[in-house]
Amino acid sequence: MATAACACAVAPASLGQRAFRPARSGAAFRAAALRRPAARPQRAAVAARAMVPEWTDPEYTAQVLESFPDKMIATVEEARCLVEKGGYTYLDVRPTLELDEAGKYKQCVNIPLFLAKWQFNPESKKREIKKEENELFVQQVEKRFPNKDTPLLIGCSDGTTYSIEALEILDEAGYSTLVGLKGGFYAWFRVFDNKGGRRRSGEYAEQYTHDGDSCGIHSSGAGFDRVDAIEKWVPPKF
Repeated sequence: MATAACACAVAPASLGQRAFRPARSGAAFRAAALRRPAARPQRAAVAARAMVPEWTDPEYTAQVLESFPDKMIATVEEARCLVEKGGYTYLDVRPTLELDEAGKYKQCVNIPLFLAKWQFNPESKKREIKKEENELFVQQVEKRFPNKDTPLLIGCSDGTTYSIEALEILDEAGYSTLVGLKGGFYAWFRVFDNKGGRRRSGEYAEQYTHDGDSCGIHSSGAGFDRVDAIEKWVPPKF
């Protein structure tokens, strides 16, 4: 699917206000999603930091809403803030089969970029997943979200498999308020459980950002020897 620069778009500057912002190409989403962040301090330094901001913090919420959609790619905490406080809809573009088998955010809207089904392979004697492009993807999104100023948070499994292409396609289709979820649903699931509750272990609050912290957590200073059981979870591959 080809990408192209979109026309000048309109996006919310803050709740209740709208302002013009410069046009951006669909390729900008790819660059933002794949950008490698600067190295983080050593763990000892990180442990000494105060607890990371959470989406329920009004000051943090204001900062996040001011930064998007121009920031383009949101961490899990920023994404939760956008969904809960910024009027964004979580659009999960994974095949429906993957949502059924791996889980989903209960309030998401699923419009798959690819269709998938299990199929028996007589040569390997195994069930395998067959995928094909959803040629009606844009039409289905337009039917569900006819207003192209609708704020959409685009997520897939890992933040790159489907969502980058979906962001480029929807940007080309004229949607003006698009944000990608860094790390996708798998990152979201490491931070929030199926009911939306935050996963905690002792004094830890998880923040999964793909920015170099291999444990995906920050501590209030109690040490790094305890890691939430979710860290042992291995995301499925499709």
